[in-house]
Amino acid sequence: MTDEGTALSLDDVVRFHNAGEPYPPKSFVVTFDDGFANNLTVAAPVLADFNVPATVYITTDFVENNRMSWIDRIEWAIEETPKVGLTLPWNSESVNAGDVEDKRALLDDIRSHVKSDASIDPDILATDIQLQCGLSETWSTLDPLDLKLTWEQVRELGNDSLFIVGGHTHTHAILSFLDENELADELDTSLTLLRDNAGVGNTHYSYPEGLAHCYSDTVIAALKARGVVCCPTAIDGVNTPDVDLFNLKRVPVV
Repeated sequence: MTDEGTALSLDDVVRFHNAGEPYPPKSFVVTFDDGFANNLTVAAPVLADFNVPATVYITTDFVENNRMSWIDRIEWAIEETPKVGLTLPWNSESVNAGDVEDKRALLDDIRSHVKSDASIDPDILATDIQLQCGLSETWSTLDPLDLKLTWEQVRELGNDSLFIVGGHTHTHAILSFLDENELADELDTSLTLLRDNAGVGNTHYSYPEGLAHCYSDTVIAALKARGVVCCPTAIDGVNTPDVDLFNLKRVPVV
């Protein structure tokens, strides 16, 4: 990408946007969500070799307690179980999955329902699925794929001129599903922990899940009131020069 394009930081994006200046040809930005330790241990050295800046969005409860997200808890349970048989709240019949393709389809179905239905508590569902798989309730592992950054590591990233650290809520809640008080608590808790533990300001944030229905004008107003100036979505696509900084699209890489 660096051979043909121009790597920008999100601070660069904000500056170009506010000044009304054209972006360099084939500009791109690198971002990471949640706060995985491998952002520092694996990705950061590679990015540094190519002098590519990046933004890391931190879910503060994940860092505080090395927690897995609800979907990571479910993925872990399904991966640990050779033959899965689940009863799910939106399906009256048991769903079975034994091979890799069936498990992927099952996970896609779970993601789709949880991300679109505010009545489903994702953490309760994750615990229920773990128990149905014959496993104990598990919120944290030391698997390198699931391990989260420590506050010391967050500070290390924040002190590196190549990296920006931003917020990604406290518990990874879908912000548009929250009432006014819950929304304020998610934003304020995350921003306070980032400031107190890593010296991170309020400039950058990203929406958990990030689909069109996962944020709203109310959410954007709450973020702006707290000093946030840029908050990308997880909607797949590229951006035009006049895109609003609270509706930036991203290209997911898994």
